[in-house]
Amino acid sequence: MLLRLLSSASRAIAAKPHPPQTLAAAAAGATSTTRKLAAMAGNREAFRVAVGNTLERRLFYVPSFKIYGGVAGLYDYGPPGCAVKANVLAFWRQHFVLEEGMLEVDCPCVTPEVVLKASGHVEKFTDLMVKDEKTGSCYRADHLLKDFCKEKLENDNTLSPQKVEELNHILAVLDDLSAEQLGTKIKEYGIAAPDTKNPLSDPYPFNLMFQTSIGPSGLSAGYMRPETAQGIFVNFKDLYYYNGNKLPFAAAQIGQAFRNEA
Repeated sequence: MLLRLLSSASRAIAAKPHPPQTLAAAAAGATSTTRKLAAMAGNREAFRVAVGNTLERRLFYVPSFKIYGGVAGLYDYGPPGCAVKANVLAFWRQHFVLEEGMLEVDCPCVTPEVVLKASGHVEKFTDLMVKDEKTGSCYRADHLLKDFCKEKLENDNTLSPQKVEELNHILAVLDDLSAEQLGTKIKEYGIAAPDTKNPLSDPYPFNLMFQTSIGPSGLSAGYMRPETAQGIFVNFKDLYYYNGNKLPFAAAQIGQAFRNEA
């Protein structure tokens, strides 16, 4: 909005001759707008919080179940939020599905375990976590190590060139470190729980999928889908047939996915 105001003021000044006092007032207004923009850029976190508070107050979204305390990461769309979401989805569908001739599917949110075993999700769709040994609070091990390395590199002027190289190398290979390697580095650097400074457990794998059972017997295991891709993949043969047994074709799906992330 501020950018629009600034550009409008500039166009108005350039459109026709103005007396000096009018030009001075317009220039002062433009300067004020520029200062507001600079203040926003200088305090991005305060601006983000202000926007979030406004959206919540206007009921674009609200924390889910907030009369019972709410749950971090769960939100409900209010009436304006639903309208924005519907418009975004309509634009997305028009641009990608209709204009590109994609094949749209709508698949269940619950996925049998056998599907996610075949895709590798049951075994590998995990984060490595560490636990505060006194309070039980959990943290992602890689995030703690990354934050430690970045903080040292940015704020510790006493680091030797060798240590700087070591920390940069850790950041470069962080995603490839095993649980044992992460645990070794956390102990080596003396990293503690960020909230309490208590010691941390060894890293352990935590599967990000929500497990459930299908049917009254409880014998058929399933998961809430972590992605919308699986439904497209398992329907490839039918979509290929629908497309006249011709390649290439593209498929799309809009829907919810569920991840039990920290």
